[in-house]
Amino acid sequence: MRLKDKVAIVTGAAQGIGRAIALGIGREGAKVVVADLQGLKAKAVAEELHALGVEAHFVEVDVSKEASVRNLAEQTLGRFGRADILVNDAGIYLQSSVVEMKEEDWDRVIDVNLGGNFLCSRAVVPLMRAQKSGRIISVASGIAHYGAKGGAHYAASKAGIIGFVKALARELAPDHITVNAICPGLTDTTLPRGHRTEEELQARLRNNPLGHALQPEDQVGPILFLASDAASYITGQVLNVNCGSFMF
Repeated sequence: MRLKDKVAIVTGAAQGIGRAIALGIGREGAKVVVADLQGLKAKAVAEELHALGVEAHFVEVDVSKEASVRNLAEQTLGRFGRADILVNDAGIYLQSSVVEMKEEDWDRVIDVNLGGNFLCSRAVVPLMRAQKSGRIISVASGIAHYGAKGGAHYAASKAGIIGFVKALARELAPDHITVNAICPGLTDTTLPRGHRTEEELQARLRNNPLGHALQPEDQVGPILFLASDAASYITGQVLNVNCGSFMF
């Protein structure tokens, strides 16, 4: 129960890595705000948490829209009175080469993946500053380091998250708020399944030194560590969780 009585907001929590994080944080004693654009799926995850005996609340949110994010912060404060942890996991991936990429697709990926980090972080900072404590953890991607054919907008957005995390960590350090990121390697979620055959996906998943096909649950442990007191003096850092596929 490393996070007992803490209040955590997890965006992109309706499925995949975000859902795994929300459930993992709840099992460690936190109250969880399940935030996602897919309201019905977010509600289902909140119900999963309730079944585990976890106090949870779901909010339908578009992280690329300031008013929607403001509503998320207000609902969290109204329901739980505080916000101790923010996990920025919401993100999208649209497949396209740079030459064929539509400007609106570039803008949408940047707005959701990078803009969502900015808006959600900005919204919870006043709550955390009032407490003189907090944890902001963003889910970037290994693609930020090594790129992706057909995913320049995604790579740029995830690399931007890393720069944003480092800058925000410096700004918030005097308030005892830490800001960190994880970079998952290829993980078995719906996102890569939309762009590869099952055979291709399984081959790629195991193409790493440990030979393990990463699952969403494999990203939970590092998040719990960064959210806990054990990581009180870790800030501005990027943790690669990738079975050694990329070493930095």
